[in-house]
Order: sequence, then structure tokens, then C-alpha cells
Amino acid sequence: MIPVQLVTGFLGAGKTTYMNRLLAATNERILLIVNELGSVNLDEQLIVQMDQEQIELSNGCICCSIQNDLSKTFYQLAARDKTFDRVVIETTGVADPAPIIQTIYYDDYLRSRFKFTAILTVVDASQMDRDLFIEGIHQIAYADMILLNKTDLVDRAALERAYERIRTINPTVRVIETVQTEGDYDLLENTFQLSRVDETVLSELTDGHGSVASLRAITLTTDVPLARDRVTRYVREVLMHYEEDLYRLKAIVRLDGEASKFVVQATNQLMGATFANEASDDSRSVFVWIGKELDRDALERGLKACEVNQI
Repeated sequence: MIPVQLVTGFLGAGKTTYMNRLLAATNERILLIVNELGSVNLDEQLIVQMDQEQIELSNGCICCSIQNDLSKTFYQLAARDKTFDRVVIETTGVADPAPIIQTIYYDDYLRSRFKFTAILTVVDASQMDRDLFIEGIHQIAYADMILLNKTDLVDRAALERAYERIRTINPTVRVIETVQTEGDYDLLENTFQLSRVDETVLSELTDGHGSVASLRAITLTTDVPLARDRVTRYVREVLMHYEEDLYRLKAIVRLDGEASKFVVQATNQLMGATFANEASDDSRSVFVWIGKELDRDALERGLKACEVNQI
């Protein structure tokens, strides 16, 4: 049977960083299924291109609106000659892992051909003092292993609170402290145990918590080169305006005078930016904002003001 690993974690936790480490380190032929919220799949562009096959499932979450697409994908994989050693699914940050697991686990035909080996959840240590959405709780509850990431951004007291919260949700899960998802663990471990989840306890833990259905993803694009100082100011102003109502930004930016794309990512008030390793001929810039009660018109005006031809 073909092993399947599910990589999940809330918005901005570091899933794509983990995926890049995995693809760079393994000699296996991996078929990667990438899913992202929004009409443009930026994760497909942020993952370093290796000699691996990749399938995109965009503009929806595979735990809900396009779950049928995931099932169809696995049926198609089962019917063709095997050209890969493993399937890895990277979910959107708002995915509930339970329906994804059920796609294979409760389908007799698929279960005879594929087997889950691990449910790995990346958790942002710097965000564990916030209220968790139901989906975020489920991501922790179903995990076989948790990468408690970004531990360099918190003190020991905050780290202990994160541990306590994780243990309340999933008392038996293995937790690995990581920075940029680097830590003491094997990238491909066989740890899958569906029986570890107590549905009654999970229901009690999620009682009173909101759902990610309240979040909105807004995708903005422009073909006009952007000024770096304006982009930086634009992103910082949006982060300050929305504060905790803004959960995630991913952007791939064409800066004026630069051959490589400029990658900008932000979670709440934390922002990071770097140039892509390779030059790109694509002139388009793409911004994906995810949060509550976002004003699309205001975000569009702010992006327009970043264009180099604006006075």
C-alpha cells in the first residue's frame, strides 16, 4: 500500500517551511497534494520545486467544499501505474483534518491501496495564547506528532502555557520544539493512530469556540511593478489596522527593478520578507489576505498606491 502523510496546522504556523525541508531531504518520489484557501494557490509557488509531482486543489478547503475532488484524485491515483513512493497532503490552514482522514480511512477501496502513516500538525508557539477556532483544536486533537514551531519568539512561560493547552486537547501526542520547523525528529515517521481521538472530549473542548467560517480570503493581483518601500508601508498599515482580526498574509511581489520575486508573509503583527531563490519572468504580484471583516476596496486602494507609476 502507498503511505500517505497529512501535514496540517493553522494559518502561518509553518507548514510550507516543513514541506520545503521534507522535499529537500528525502530521496523518495513524493506526490504532493497542495491545498490553499483563495483563488490563487501561492503555496504551489512558495514550495521549492523538486523532482516531485504536484497536484493543486485551489479555491476551497479539502475538508469541505472540494472534498469530492480529493476523493476523485485518490481514485485516479489508485487506477494508474505507480510512479511515486508516498503521498503528502498539505492542507490549507483552516482545514479540519477529520473529513480528510475519512476520505481514505472509511473508503474500503482506497483503504486497500493507501494507508495513513502520520498526521503531523505544525503549531505556532507565539499564537497559542489566542482563542482557537474549532478547526485549530481539531488539528491538534488528531495529530500524531506536533511541531511546536517558532519557539524562538516566546519565553519559557509562554512555551509552558502552549504545552499545557496542547496536552489538554491531546494528552498523548508527541511534541517537538522547533525553529523554522527544525528539531529532533524524523521527517517521515509512522505514527498514525486514529483511535487516540475521544470524540466526546473533543466536542466538550470545542464548545463555545468559533469556526473559521467567519474568516474571509481576499486575493488581489496587479501586473504593474511595485515599489518596495510602499509595499512594506502598505503591509504594516494593514497589520496595524486589523490587529487580531487579520490572521494571515501571503504575497508574491514583483518589485520594480528586481529579477526575483519578493515573498512577504505575515501572521498578526509578525511580518517577514525575502527574495525568492530564482528569477521569474512573471510580471504579476499576488496578495492573499485572510481575516475577519476585511474591506476589499480599502485593500485594493492600498495595493494600487504601491504601483511605481502612482504619484
